[in-house]
Amino acid sequence: MTLARLLARLCGALTLGWILATVPALALDELPRSLSQYKIDGWQTEQGLPLNTVQALLQSSDGYLWVGTAGGLARFDGAHFTSFDASQTPELAAQPIFGFMEDAQQRLWIGHAKGAAIYQSGKFRSAMSSELTGGRRVWAFAQARDGAVWAATENGLLRWDKGSTRLYQQADGLPTDRLRSLSFDRDGVLWIATSGGGLVSMSEGRFRVFDPSNGFPHLQVRSVLADPDGGVWAATAGAGLVHVGKAGIRNYTVADGLPTDHLTALARDPQGNLWIGSWGAGLVRMSGGRFSSISSAGGLAGDQIWSMQVDREGSVWVGTWVGGLNRLRIRPFGVFGAPEGLSHDNVRAVLHARNGVSWVSTAGGGLNRIEAGRITRFGMAEGLPTDEISSIHEDRDGALWIGTYTAGVTRLAADGRVSIYGLAQGLPNAEVRALYQDSRGVLWAGTRSGLARFDGQGFSAVQADGLPQEGVAAILEDRAGTLWFGTTGQGLVRLRDGVFHTLTKTDGLVSNWIMALHEDAASSLWIGTNGEGMNRLRDGKLVGIRTSDGLWDGLSQTILEDRLGYLWMSCNRGFYRVALADLDAFAEGRLARVRSAGFGPGDALRSTTFAGGLQPAGAIDAKGHLWLPSAKGLVIVDPARLPGMDAPPRVRLEQVRVGDANGPLSGEIVLPPGSVPLRIRYTAMTLQNADRVRFRYRMDGVGQGWVDAGQGREAAFPALPHGSYRFRVAASIDGQRWSELEPALAIRVRPHVYQTFWFLALAVLAAVAAVVVLFRLRTRHLRARQLEMERLVAQRTDELRQANEHLSRLSFIDSLTGLANRRRFDEMLADEWRRARRGHSPLAVVIADIDGFKLYNDLLGHPQGDRCLVAVADVFRQAVSRAGDLAARYGGEEFVVLLPGADHAAAIAVAESIRGACESLAIPHPGSPVVPFITLSLGVASCVPSDTQSIESLVAAADAALYQAKQQGRNRVC
Repeated sequence: MTLARLLARLCGALTLGWILATVPALALDELPRSLSQYKIDGWQTEQGLPLNTVQALLQSSDGYLWVGTAGGLARFDGAHFTSFDASQTPELAAQPIFGFMEDAQQRLWIGHAKGAAIYQSGKFRSAMSSELTGGRRVWAFAQARDGAVWAATENGLLRWDKGSTRLYQQADGLPTDRLRSLSFDRDGVLWIATSGGGLVSMSEGRFRVFDPSNGFPHLQVRSVLADPDGGVWAATAGAGLVHVGKAGIRNYTVADGLPTDHLTALARDPQGNLWIGSWGAGLVRMSGGRFSSISSAGGLAGDQIWSMQVDREGSVWVGTWVGGLNRLRIRPFGVFGAPEGLSHDNVRAVLHARNGVSWVSTAGGGLNRIEAGRITRFGMAEGLPTDEISSIHEDRDGALWIGTYTAGVTRLAADGRVSIYGLAQGLPNAEVRALYQDSRGVLWAGTRSGLARFDGQGFSAVQADGLPQEGVAAILEDRAGTLWFGTTGQGLVRLRDGVFHTLTKTDGLVSNWIMALHEDAASSLWIGTNGEGMNRLRDGKLVGIRTSDGLWDGLSQTILEDRLGYLWMSCNRGFYRVALADLDAFAEGRLARVRSAGFGPGDALRSTTFAGGLQPAGAIDAKGHLWLPSAKGLVIVDPARLPGMDAPPRVRLEQVRVGDANGPLSGEIVLPPGSVPLRIRYTAMTLQNADRVRFRYRMDGVGQGWVDAGQGREAAFPALPHGSYRFRVAASIDGQRWSELEPALAIRVRPHVYQTFWFLALAVLAAVAAVVVLFRLRTRHLRARQLEMERLVAQRTDELRQANEHLSRLSFIDSLTGLANRRRFDEMLADEWRRARRGHSPLAVVIADIDGFKLYNDLLGHPQGDRCLVAVADVFRQAVSRAGDLAARYGGEEFVVLLPGADHAAAIAVAESIRGACESLAIPHPGSPVVPFITLSLGVASCVPSDTQSIESLVAAADAALYQAKQQGRNRVC
């Protein structure tokens, strides 16, 4: 079929029903309901799972996901798994876990290989011993309306009520003792899945058996789930899915759309869809009476499904036999690619035509036409010159102009006529990046080798003074009729009144590589570049906005303005938005930094690489949705429904470590006197957005303001001074709305005896008494010794003058840095050594050396070197906060810190804080052997002085540690 005939059918005979290359596609509004719209995440033993066989799943009311594996129990917060060892759960240690339930009292019931346990308020206890279960597995639980808990075991049916138990077995009417699953329906009937006995119901103490003799299709039932509309669903191991209700028994098998009749597990999502685990065919969803499935071929870790759980955020968790744990979460943004019917995933451009048709170009799959939820695809097989389509444009006559990477331009007229223009028709290059028709009807083509203009018959390369002969990737005509051309390396070209003029970095552009252009309602021209940020051009003034000014990324491959007042840009790690009002305020000096929100790797995108270097690399449809071409299909964004717009997740403390022991998670944390390290681990109760959560914390009483912890979930305090503190931590998804821990954690560090109020009070009273006594004695002898005192005053005055002169010569202060000098350090070290030896307390020394300082002096001169020493000395001055601590200049570029009472770990922590604080100064060092700024190497030594040790050995040990730090690469603590 010729291209002309094809286009005649496409454009002139649409009533034929799009019979050529037309395939059914999902309507965009239906995308969230398609299985292809779920992002599959996976976790295995390498990520902390005890074992890859996941047999039970449950989300408890506090938000945690409990995971039962063949190798033990774990708890998951979306980011980290917490396992439980034998000291915490002696009954469960390394036991296979088979079932969970959280009852109305928020007790977690755990079924394992020999019985059942309860977890409540952070503690485990036995609930059903091996004597009750016969040492057999407990598979499932269900709680009745009266509060009694029922358990399905391989030794029969157990009823537990306030510690009292009763066992039902075959003698009581069960067809077998091997039970697998339980569920109460809306009428209070208990449904029981059995292994070998079919389906059983229990009502008013009587059992009723459903098996092949009365119409139930199979004896092996793996799971039961109550139907909110009445009755129960049953998953069988060979006869498919069965619904039992008042209307009778309804059986669904492979003939009805199931991929297999061997089913294992059941779950229901908030939309009422039924999720079905299978043995060998992956995961199945029943929605509206229709089945769809996904298997290992679609990304699941395994096709044998053990367990399932739908969490409160709508994600479906799947436990597999040997592949670990999977999560299916609905992508926050719709994706429209090859799985949904596009001819190729690598989408390059998108255009919404005036007649409501959407056109999508791909690199390798030709062109796609989308209308009313159906896709019509055509490319080389239908007569196009190439499948490598780049840009597309609709002119004022409704004709479609198609730019390609290898074959120039194709024009599809509204009446079906086809024209192809290549190098022979005047194009300067066959790679066409942008097509644009201006208000005068002139069609412009931006190619890899410059600009061309269509004259009605063909193209001609534009040659003019002031016009760079470089690739053109973006074209725009503003409201004043000025044409703008973005080039790939030679700046922004303006065509006004027939004259070309080029703007470059010397005129204020942040980059000469222009990727996108957009004019807003205020006639500001927004200019996107290839990684250096963006510009605003208004009234002839260019203002640059960069990542250092708050942009999420410096690349802007398209610029789209939504209805909410935001500009959207795509890049190679996702896409981002910035409020237009913020950008204007920054450009006008009313705002110091813009706020931007980015969406990328953590947002379940199929690809974070988006199309660029051509036009249009994005479009907005009639509903205000953004269509962004990416390497894995179109990404559809609804600006009014973005991830993270819900309330921030609740913060929860997970662990408090005081030294090597666990502390309480509530009430007041009391630390002993001295340098005792404190570590606090926290989390946020969201599974779906765990990889987007960021934290901040503060310790009231220590610092000013919040500490940005990023995605870190632990705060460490190596040595808090005595006093009272309050630890606060908050979580956020968007960085603007925060949820804070309530109440804050109270912390108290007990003082040493000499730091207590009563000790200080007694010392003051003793001093006052001594002064009074001395005053009276002095008064009593004043007259008798008046002459002697006059002589002594004169003598002491002369001695004081001589002593002051001597002290000025032997000053304890380093004149450059203001720190103690070497002499002062030596004296203090000797004093503290004697004190530590008497008190049997630790004493630590930290020796530090500025890395590459000689080269720094050689390159920048001694005055700059002195300024550097002063800045580094200030870091040491701020680091010594305790009474008795001393920071000194040891000589040249060496510094030393004396830490009485500090053990090695505390000294290491102080040294690391000094190293980090110096590094954060970011003093440039052009010749540094480590990094391009000033860094420190530090050696730490600590001991408890004794008769067998000496001051020299302590200093030598610190000096040896410093040498080790230098040998290991500098900028470190040893």
